[in-house]
Amino acid sequence: MSRMRRIWQHSLTRFCLLGMVGFGFDLALLALLKTVTPLPVWAAVTVAFWVTYALNFVLNRYFAFHAQDRPVGPQVLRFVAQVLGDYALTLGAVEGLHALGVPLLVARVAAGGTNLVWNYLLYRFWTFGDPKRRRAGRQDADQPVEPERVAAHQ
Repeated sequence: MSRMRRIWQHSLTRFCLLGMVGFGFDLALLALLKTVTPLPVWAAVTVAFWVTYALNFVLNRYFAFHAQDRPVGPQVLRFVAQVLGDYALTLGAVEGLHALGVPLLVARVAAGGTNLVWNYLLYRFWTFGDPKRRRAGRQDADQPVEPERVAAHQ
């Protein structure tokens, strides 16, 4: 397999690309909300955050982690728990930086950057992680599990 193909097939690459799309959507929605609505900062950040994360869930489930073959209910529950923590950190950072005079969108970019690594690890191993792959002892959750390897580890 070529190096470029392996890079593209890794969930981290797809996660980062989808993250850029989602983050661009988040910033555009946040700017739109602040421009055309009288919402306070916390409300605009909240609306943009949750709409973007709903989009994020779908995109990551289908394209970054290929987890659509597993039940969606447990994924949604883990996702909501993860995002609640992310939301609290994001809102606190944006509000704090904005109160210090940092422009709103710059504060949002700074807050988002701090959550990138944490979110990838949680998405890959907890939210969208495949319990069968974990039990099989696979180190690379992006590759299919060979049946004989699963049988050997059960």
